[in-house]
Amino acid sequence: MVDVMVAGVNAKAVRIAPCLAGTDPAPSLDQLAEAKLILLGAVKRWTEAGSGSFVQQTAGPYSVTTDNRQRSGYNLWPSEIEALQELCRTGGAAAAFTVDTAPSAGSFHSPICSANFGAAYCSCGADLTGSGPLYEVTG
Repeated sequence: MVDVMVAGVNAKAVRIAPCLAGTDPAPSLDQLAEAKLILLGAVKRWTEAGSGSFVQQTAGPYSVTTDNRQRSGYNLWPSEIEALQELCRTGGAAAAFTVDTAPSAGSFHSPICSANFGAAYCSCGADLTGSGPLYEVTG
């Protein structure tokens, strides 16, 4: 029965997050590991469905009956669906930013100037001198 659940949850995952089955680009090992963890939780929940019991508490003339059994049904929770879809949105290797290591030849800013990293301001003072950094220590 577990084999059927695993096959079913894999099929659901591919339908919800198609990037997990793609080959162009192939999902990263990190993406697959995280997807397996999400799906393992779903299969575990499915195998435990129906366990638990009815609990009846009585106090004087009042009584409360609580059903604490796991809900059955072989569906993914909305949070699991969102997590799988997020894996496809983030893609494989993520990059926080990029740096232009070969700025245009006309640049007179210092290589460590904020302007070379895409900022809208100059941190080396070249905008004040017009010909190069205001102050720079080279080693």
